[in-house]
Amino acid sequence: MPIADMLAHSPPLPLIIDYRNESREVTAQDEEGILLALRRRRRVRRIRLCFPSSSLRRLVAAIDGDFPILENLYITPLTDDDNGLSLPETFKAPRLRHYALKDVTYSPGTFRPPPPMPHIPSTERIGQVTLYNGPQLWRYACFSYYVYQPWE
Repeated sequence: MPIADMLAHSPPLPLIIDYRNESREVTAQDEEGILLALRRRRRVRRIRLCFPSSSLRRLVAAIDGDFPILENLYITPLTDDDNGLSLPETFKAPRLRHYALKDVTYSPGTFRPPPPMPHIPSTERIGQVTLYNGPQLWRYACFSYYVYQPWE
């Protein structure tokens, strides 16, 4: 089924864009399908793109604007034929928790860790253990990032 038809007739569930196929060439139909999915920014939860940088340039440029539910971003070119890949300055992903970028530049402040959790002690004690009431730790413990840089 063509991607355009699938997106037009599917319920508004979150989308996962995962293209990592080193054994075959990227076709124009593959690129168009990925671009169509990227246009549905409000539904994109994960992006993983791994193919030659000449094809990747157009797709990285399409990752602009607000991606409100994006949690994972992984972009790595398979070839080193182009070092000019960069995320648009308009890219925003407030829920981004994991990202890995290889040879992709981005503006300072694009990826910000969540704010530090305030330390709010409770007056409640059980034995020698003080219980803390406040924001849930799991919300802040899941942010990680990886930036790949080639060794010189």
